[in-house]
Amino acid sequence: MIEIRPLVLVALLSLSPVAIGGQEPPTLDRVEELARQGLTEEARDVLTAWWSSAGAKATRRDTQRGLWLRGILTTDPAQAELDFQRLVIEYPGGLYADQALLRLAQASYAAGDSAAAAAYVERLAQEYPATAARREAEAWLATAGPVPPRAGVAERPADTIAAPAAAPVAPAASGAGTFTVQLGAFSTVERAQSLLTQLAEKGVEARLVRVPGSDLIRVRVGVFDSLDAANAVLWQLRDRGFTAAVARDANREERVVR
Repeated sequence: MIEIRPLVLVALLSLSPVAIGGQEPPTLDRVEELARQGLTEEARDVLTAWWSSAGAKATRRDTQRGLWLRGILTTDPAQAELDFQRLVIEYPGGLYADQALLRLAQASYAAGDSAAAAAYVERLAQEYPATAARREAEAWLATAGPVPPRAGVAERPADTIAAPAAAPVAPAASGAGTFTVQLGAFSTVERAQSLLTQLAEKGVEARLVRVPGSDLIRVRVGVFDSLDAANAVLWQLRDRGFTAAVARDANREERVVR
């Protein structure tokens, strides 16, 4: 029989199962550490594991951090835009909202949409006037140079280009679709209702909802079976001066009764 001395036993018991197994739990600190070392692929892998294991129960602060890291590390422009839009819409005034607006401006410019890029910079200047991101955005826009050709992934659907400005936005009928267009997320019904009223004044039919795991009240338009259909309405809303993003959890909504 092998004798385990008391001090050795205490040392063994003090080790966590993760340490004994030789694997570290995925953390956002680890993601940032790997990214600083230039180990981007490894950082993405740890971040994916973090979202799978901790994302659903993360704090508001960590959720913002996770969205920001995924947005800057992903190789998928659509995923990056979605994450940056969530930071702007769901977490206004949050840790990364100003930087997300700058990224959205640069992405719009790279996709050939200089008007959208300028609109993002203008919003950044209005909502975050004292931030370094605002100064960086204005300096960047002033020296950005010619607008590159429009990239396919960000191209405006052809049937929305000539849409009359006063025509009502016609959301798809509610059904089993998972796509929807979200224009804001608020902590109070009053603030959400204010945006709802602005939308109604511009001929947009919207609704207030919650999704499981969050107390925020979201303002949304339409339920769609495809991303293309959601994007068509997204462009119409942006043309009317609204900041919006496509969300993919319409099938999990719970309507807010006013």
